[in-house]
Amino acid sequence: MRIPIAATGALLLLCGASALALGASGLAGRPPLDPALVRFAAGAPWFLPVAAGVAEVLALAGQLWLVVQGRTVVHLRRPDLDPRTRAHARAAADVLVKDVKELPDVRDVRVRLTGTANRPRLAMQVTCAGDALLSEVYGEIGAGPIERYRRALGMPDLKAVVRFRLDFPQQQRQPREPQPETA
Repeated sequence: MRIPIAATGALLLLCGASALALGASGLAGRPPLDPALVRFAAGAPWFLPVAAGVAEVLALAGQLWLVVQGRTVVHLRRPDLDPRTRAHARAAADVLVKDVKELPDVRDVRVRLTGTANRPRLAMQVTCAGDALLSEVYGEIGAGPIERYRRALGMPDLKAVVRFRLDFPQQQRQPREPQPETA
């Protein structure tokens, strides 16, 4: 979603900069509105207030959307939980990470409690060996460590999102010998 927003912002910035450049250089020797539109607006007194109202509603919707996006980013970084629950979650997360790292084929684990007080969520990123059977690892994580984490926090309905990364061993690359050209 970020790429279309960035592309739209860049396009609008380009349009605004070109309009300013044309107006400042005097190349736009015409009025900003088409004369046909000016005649229509003069004949329909409702047009300009309706156009201004639509622009105001669109601006308000855009600002509201930005506020919602900002709240989402904040809740991803810092959950909307009281400090006591947050401290308890940190302690339980240490145990969760230790338990998951003990599973076969698991190399690294990152855990974060995110979301709001009404809808908390556990986000886990598990790095496994490249040849690991992810279905088995996922089943063991869900049946054991995550259940214990939920019980420790007193949140039996806590949603858990588990993302897996596979860690393949890096192969040593041999430098290529230049091949002689054949005619």
